[in-house]
Amino acid sequence: MATQPKSEPANTPEPLPMALLLAATGGLLDAVIYLNHGHVFANAMTGNVVLLGIAVLSHDRMSALHHVAPLVAFLVGVAASKFTRSRLGDRALPAALVLEMIVLLLVGWLPVSFPEAAFVSAVAFVSALQVASFRHVGPFSYNSTFITGNLRDTAEGFYDAAVAGKAEPETRQNGIRKARSLGLICLCFLAGAVVGAIAAPRLHSCAFWLVEPLLLTVLAMLWFCSRKSRDARPDSTRIAN
Repeated sequence: MATQPKSEPANTPEPLPMALLLAATGGLLDAVIYLNHGHVFANAMTGNVVLLGIAVLSHDRMSALHHVAPLVAFLVGVAASKFTRSRLGDRALPAALVLEMIVLLLVGWLPVSFPEAAFVSAVAFVSALQVASFRHVGPFSYNSTFITGNLRDTAEGFYDAAVAGKAEPETRQNGIRKARSLGLICLCFLAGAVVGAIAAPRLHSCAFWLVEPLLLTVLAMLWFCSRKSRDARPDSTRIAN
């Protein structure tokens, strides 16, 4: 008989510290790729699509291929996240983190002279895996590898706190929480980018290894949250499982 895929886990909100670490990871990786590997944003697919269109219009095949590679890798990363979530259930998030850590560990061993497409594609893949696996902080959705949506939600939160909240106190409180959470995520993305910009010309490919402690910390947080959730279940529920 064919094995039935497991149902995907519910979108359990991540604690804010976990989201902050993931955002710092996203900023660091993008800075290293941009500075060391062809001034391409491995996380920002909008820019790659625009540059791909320009390359196609200019009949620049090499440039077009340069931007197709991260797009394809990003799609594969999203598909990989979907596969792990449907097959592994609650183990999907730790599995995604471990896979990301392994890929970046291997990429860090490559010499800078290695084809740039390999670096860009690898980071685009793990970025897609990360952003498709980790989506919510508290009641709010967020992105850990690009911040356009985060900036939008931060501005909306400030608006609700300052304007709409004058009529509805609950809206004001929700706006404050939204602006604070998403604003901190944007700042951590910026901090990661600054660290990446400092490390890229000095550490070269080894700069990718700077994200390993961050991801390992997130993995530990996941384990702790999972254990805490299991301990909080009624005894009958734990026995049934």
